[in-house]
Amino acid sequence: MRIISWNVNGIRSMATKDKNGIKGENGIKGENGIKTLIEEYKPDVLCLQEIKTQNKIDLEFLNFTYILTNVAIKKGYSGVALLTNTKPEWVSYDMGKSVEEPVEPVEPVEPVEPVEPFMTEGRIITARFRNIVIVTVYVPNSQDELARLHDRLKWEDQLRNYLKVLKKENAVPVVLCGDLNIAPEEIDIHDPKGKKMTAGFSTVEREEFKKLIEVGFVDSFRHLHVDAKYTYWSNFYKAREKNKGWRIDLALVSDKDIISAADCLTDFKGSDHCPILLELK
Repeated sequence: MRIISWNVNGIRSMATKDKNGIKGENGIKGENGIKTLIEEYKPDVLCLQEIKTQNKIDLEFLNFTYILTNVAIKKGYSGVALLTNTKPEWVSYDMGKSVEEPVEPVEPVEPVEPVEPFMTEGRIITARFRNIVIVTVYVPNSQDELARLHDRLKWEDQLRNYLKVLKKENAVPVVLCGDLNIAPEEIDIHDPKGKKMTAGFSTVEREEFKKLIEVGFVDSFRHLHVDAKYTYWSNFYKAREKNKGWRIDLALVSDKDIISAADCLTDFKGSDHCPILLELK
């Protein structure tokens, strides 16, 4: 199985850009970076974050049979999507219990006290397939001066408990992929010095990430690679041109033995993130 995840930073904007991030005159009818990604890599599941739309029709040009979305109440903000040609056995939205209908969102029953306001921001979709459970997520940013750290830690605790439930209740591997807004190790950021209080690399956030690893999840890219490779670059100071980036888009797997490939597809532009790839045996 091949899974690709990409924080597109606005699906409607990305629909007008080619693989190099250059806007074309023909929009979605012309050469398109996401369609090129699909054609080149042929993912079984495509996970998108920050789609920034309430309208599923904005993703129909990608031509998948099942287009699952979880959107924010606030227009033009956040939102995640999971696209596939294989009908899931069940789907849930946010951190609710599973529901049967994989096409249209329904109101899930929350297993635990929901974290507000994150549960109105369209941040998570879970889909169960025959041999795997896939969770795509857009983790909240702790913001400047860690202003939202308290809420972020509540989110991390609930997500970790939710994943433990998924592992317990499903006799198949669980994959968590998306923009996790965390650079786990110093190698995952171009300049770690002096950033121990910076959102996405703070000591407390990285300690929380370690707790997720300790409950049985493996960082697939770091499991296979020892080199530095990034998935996010600031839009300022020519950060991408100078490769001053962060690796914050991750694919975690509950069974390391099924990981066959993991990579950061840095050739694809148009967003301040690049796609990540995960292949499973």
